[in-house]
Amino acid sequence: MEIFLGVQDLKVPVWEFHTPVMINQLRWDSVLWNNKTWVDSGGYQIMKKGIPLSPEMLEKKYRTLTADAYINLDIPSFPCERVDERNFKHFEYLYEKEINVIPVVHGYNVEDIDKAIDFYSQYVDVIAFGGIVPPSLKGGRKIVIYLYHYVRKSVKKIHVLGAGSPYMRKIFFNADSVDTATYRVKGANGLVIIPGKGERYVGERKISWNAKRATEEEIDNLLSFLEKTGYPYDIDLRDWVNRSMINAWIMLHSSYESETWEIKLSKEVDRISKGEIREKINEMCKLLNLNKGSIGV
Repeated sequence: MEIFLGVQDLKVPVWEFHTPVMINQLRWDSVLWNNKTWVDSGGYQIMKKGIPLSPEMLEKKYRTLTADAYINLDIPSFPCERVDERNFKHFEYLYEKEINVIPVVHGYNVEDIDKAIDFYSQYVDVIAFGGIVPPSLKGGRKIVIYLYHYVRKSVKKIHVLGAGSPYMRKIFFNADSVDTATYRVKGANGLVIIPGKGERYVGERKISWNAKRATEEEIDNLLSFLEKTGYPYDIDLRDWVNRSMINAWIMLHSSYESETWEIKLSKEVDRISKGEIREKINEMCKLLNLNKGSIGV
C-alpha cells in the first residue's frame, strides 16, 4: 500500500523522506521535489468556502504543476445521496485535455455508485474513494466501511482519501494507496504518535481535548522505535515541526496493533459478496434517510 503524505507548505519537509506526496492546487504554484506527486483539486474547500473554480481554471493551474496525477474537480456528496453529474463533465473535460486525472467516488446510493464506476471505468482503472473524513462524514463509519468495500469490489485500483494513518490503514486494509496530512495537525497540537498505539500529548500546556499525556515508558518506546527504524534527524519533542516530522515517519513505518470493532467489521465485510453488501447498504441508507426526515434535514 502506497502512503502519500499531504504537504501544506515548506515548513514541514516530509518530501525528504522520499515518499509519495499529495498537494492541494489551492496552495501550490510549483513542485519543488522529485517525489511521486498527486495534486488534489481542493474540491471540498471550494464547496465549503464558496471559491469559484471551473474545470478550465483548474486545467490551467494543473498545467503549471509538474505532477504524476491530478484529482478531478469533484463536488462531494454525503453517504446515500445522489452523485452530482457535474463531476462527470469535469472529468471528461480534464481527460480530453490529456490531464492524467483521477476520478472520485463518494458513498452515494448504490445505484449512483454503479453509475459513476461504469462511467469512469471507460477511461481509467483507478478510483479515489472520498467522504470518509469528518466533517464530510455523516451516518457513522459503519456505513462508510460497507460503501468502501462495495467500491473496492467494483474497481481494479482504489485510493482512499484521508486514510493514511496506521489506524485507518487497518480499516481500509486492501486499498492500493492512501493519503494523510494529520501528522502535521497532531504535531502542531503538541501530539506525537506512539508506534502501535496512537497519539499522546507531549506539549507543555494543559490538555484541553481528549488526549492522554505520554508516559515516560511511551516516550522511551517512541525513541527506541525511531532509533531502530533509522530516523534521520535530531529529535526535539518541544518543537512542533520536529514533532510533525516524527509523526510522519511513524505513519510511514509503523502499524496499528489493536483490533477495534471497525477493523473487525472491515474484515468481515470483505468476506461477504458484493450483492450482500449492496443489500446491507440499502438497509442502512433507508434508516439514514428516515433519521434525516425525523430531524428535518
